[in-house]
Amino acid sequence: MGTISLALHVTAAAILVGPQILMFLAVVPATWLIEDDERLKRTITRVVAGRFGMLATLAIVTLIVTGLYQYYTIVPVNVREAPNEYVFGPVFSLKMLMFVITMVLIGVHMRYYGKRIATLSDQVIAAQDDPFAKSVDEIAALKDELERVRHKSFGFSVLILGASLLTMWLGVALGHEAFAWGQLNP
Repeated sequence: MGTISLALHVTAAAILVGPQILMFLAVVPATWLIEDDERLKRTITRVVAGRFGMLATLAIVTLIVTGLYQYYTIVPVNVREAPNEYVFGPVFSLKMLMFVITMVLIGVHMRYYGKRIATLSDQVIAAQDDPFAKSVDEIAALKDELERVRHKSFGFSVLILGASLLTMWLGVALGHEAFAWGQLNP
């Protein structure tokens, strides 16, 4: 069962981090090519982000369940009882801190950037649908603000991706028993 749990844990980590890399390197830059159709750009982004959200939620739940299982069944009792006497303790603590930071960053990104981009996008679409509601300068200002927020969102995504990768790399270190279960002060 330990091997199955580890395989599921690694798969969940890949499901969480892989789409982040795809979004960062491919999907978001591809939407930059859609210049004159805000509705299309918004629809594509909404579909991709929604599916990523479903995958991410499944991955996070799987990571928590399999991580707890592994901690209580695979990690030796002596390491669990005195984790700070082993390399495992500080590495595990840092991994959990990075996992929490990653979750907070994802939450901030969704709540702040996601909502701000959606609001501005709706305003641009409404202005394009009814060109008499706003002046040309007002529409241009809305589009400029939307692009500024999108670029800030992209930059913030660098933090999320970095935190996710670091969390995953720390997990790999924990999986190396000779390293992780080595004593700090032999």
